[in-house]
Order: sequence, then structure tokens, then C-alpha cells
Amino acid sequence: MNNDKAKNNKYNPKEELIKEEATPEIPEEAQQEISDVFRDKYIRACADFSNARKRWDREKEDILKFSNSSLIRDLLIVLDESEQALRMVKEHGNIEEIIKGLEMAHNNFLNILKKQGLEPMESVGKNFDPHLHEVIASKEVDENIDKPVVLEEIQKGYILEDKVLRPARVIVGIHKQSEDQKIEDKSNNEGKNNKI
Repeated sequence: MNNDKAKNNKYNPKEELIKEEATPEIPEEAQQEISDVFRDKYIRACADFSNARKRWDREKEDILKFSNSSLIRDLLIVLDESEQALRMVKEHGNIEEIIKGLEMAHNNFLNILKKQGLEPMESVGKNFDPHLHEVIASKEVDENIDKPVVLEEIQKGYILEDKVLRPARVIVGIHKQSEDQKIEDKSNNEGKNNKI
């Protein structure tokens, strides 16, 4: 063990040379000049970074402010059509023309939203899915169904880029129970409540 220490404590001239080169003696005046140069560079780098951050913040605000400009430009078409429909109502009062104008405005509006990634959900006749549907009411149906089925759509649901933007508000059909099943379910629920 002592031999290992002795081997490690040997004089190595290369290490001594490296130590001397790593710490050359610099006069105090030169050290102050070097320090001033580095301080100036540091202050400039901080100022540049601060200015860049302010510029990024302004750009981010502009992006947020004007990100919907293309959507709004497209929606102006719908605004123009609805103004035209209102003008037709005031001037003519022709119901068929008004309905035709409103349908055209609705279809254009829907197409603009589809172009932005919005898709309406088709719910009627589909199995109830709690991720896609919000139940407003339920009705018993005579049909033999094992899962709740959407009977009616009160408010349409929409998906934006594969994510539910708004669930559909629906009326769900459930299997009609006989009176015997209702009594049995009621007694089972009362038995569970008594155990608690």
C-alpha cells in the first residue's frame, strides 16, 4: 500500500509545466483591462438578450392578434350574405328567397369552419358515448337494445382537429323495463342502501 502512495507522489515535470502555463502572472493593470472587456461583453450580451426578448414578445403579440385574420376574412362573406338577406326581407318579404339566402349563408359558414378543421358530429342512431354526448333526457324504447342509443339531437356537437370542441346535447333511448324488472331493481337498490 505504501508503494502505491510512493508511485502516486512521483515528480512529474509535465504536470509542473502545465501548472505554470495555466497560471501565468498578469500585471494588475492588464487584469483590470481584461476584466473591463469581459464586463462590457457581458453587459452587451445581457442588453442584446433583453432586446431580443422584447422583440419576441412583440412578435408573439402580433401573431396572437392577427392569427385569426384569415378566418375573419372568410367570415366576412357570411356577414355580407346575412346583410343581403336582411335587405331582401325589408324590400321584398319573399319567404322562399329569404330561406334560400339563409341556407346559402349557413352552408358557406359551415364550409369556412370545415376549412379551419371543424367537423359536425352525427349522433342520431349512434350508441351513447359520454366523451361525445351530453345527456339532456332519456326515453324508454320498446326496441331490444343493450346500450343507450341517441334518439334525438337537441344541440349539435363539433370536433376540431380530432378533439371534441363541444359535445352534442342529446336525448337517449334506453331499453324499456317491464314492471317486474322495475320492482326488482327498486328492491335491490333499497337492499344496498340498508347495508350502508
